[in-house]
Amino acid sequence: MTSPDASRLCATLRLAHARNVGPVTWRKLVRVFGSAEAALAAPRSRLLEIPDITARTADGIAEARNDPWAEQEIARATERGVRLIAIEDPHYPRALLSTYDPPIVLYVDGVLLPEDSLSIAIVGSRHCSHYGRAQAEKLAAGLALAGFTVVSGLARGIDSAAHVGALSAERGRTIAVMGNGIGQVYPPENKKLYERIAGESGRGAVLSELPLDTPPAAQHFPGRNRIIAGMTLGTVIVEGTQSSGSLITARYAIDMDREVFAVPGSVDSPNSRGPHSLIKKGAKLVEDVEDILDELREVAEPLVKIRKPDARMRVPESRLQAPAGKEVSAHRSMATPLLDLQESANLKNAADGRPPATDLRAINLNPREKQIYALLDQTTARPVDELIVQSGLQAHEVLATLLVLEVRRLCKQLPGKRYLKA
Repeated sequence: MTSPDASRLCATLRLAHARNVGPVTWRKLVRVFGSAEAALAAPRSRLLEIPDITARTADGIAEARNDPWAEQEIARATERGVRLIAIEDPHYPRALLSTYDPPIVLYVDGVLLPEDSLSIAIVGSRHCSHYGRAQAEKLAAGLALAGFTVVSGLARGIDSAAHVGALSAERGRTIAVMGNGIGQVYPPENKKLYERIAGESGRGAVLSELPLDTPPAAQHFPGRNRIIAGMTLGTVIVEGTQSSGSLITARYAIDMDREVFAVPGSVDSPNSRGPHSLIKKGAKLVEDVEDILDELREVAEPLVKIRKPDARMRVPESRLQAPAGKEVSAHRSMATPLLDLQESANLKNAADGRPPATDLRAINLNPREKQIYALLDQTTARPVDELIVQSGLQAHEVLATLLVLEVRRLCKQLPGKRYLKA
């Protein structure tokens, strides 16, 4: 006999892969009918009453009702030790729930933990330099030592270096998001890395939103990049041209109000143009892991007891580099104390189950910028004269500060010199 949970998962998967049904349509149908099972059982005439549900979509839903693909897919996943986590599952990554189009179902090989909500993405060029690879490994190891889970895309180059760096730290965790089905490892040379991440050691997980046997294809990678950006507090870009996929990830991060960091490189290298363009637009320049911790301190401190700037202890590079096949001997707490699990549990039990509502882009403002930003409102535009009076600053100081906030996408100017918090 099929359990209620299994039936629900099967219906969710079946509706999610019905012809002409995407994540937005899926959520609309579930809101209207109460569940995927009810949506699949609805008569065609009732489906057509819903705004934006076309005849083709209604036909696709009707065809999916008796399609055995979902049951077969779940059976194949079970045989391979892959778990399917639907959007309503309590184990679904909570940060993704705050994005505008979270995947309806995730295929997961390995272990996802609640503390993975404290995560940072590190992405970059597949054709990286020795410098780029070294920086990615060093930053990933430092973040892992500090208690962060490192998320990347299992691709060649910077992504692989980020995973390796995280795993080099004692008890470091990493998550790989694939742009193809978990049924095959791409690129194939990363098979051993895949096994280290998703293996029995519990050091992380590999996940995808695509069916098991979906081959790698260019059209799948932007979707992979949106998951990487959406499930993390911020994204670090290490090398990449201005047309690279890593900049797509950065754009997703900006759209989702996540922080963006960039590692500078040689001005003569095409792979430096992507990070440098982000820095010009307001991304945080990263020279070492402390630059990332400083930026995220207000968001991360409820989860990690990060040392104050005057008490912090930088991790020597020698501690972050280990011979191949050996892990760094330093405990995470040598850099910054570990995750306070009780504090983490209290935060994760918040009523809405979503990440902290802090605007990550506003964390590193100077006192004057914070003062003006605090005077802005998201619903009522403030005239510049009002901001000048309320702040007590000179007109040129307020205008210059507003320009900085506009560049950082923290406010927008409306006609009549009125400003609105973005």
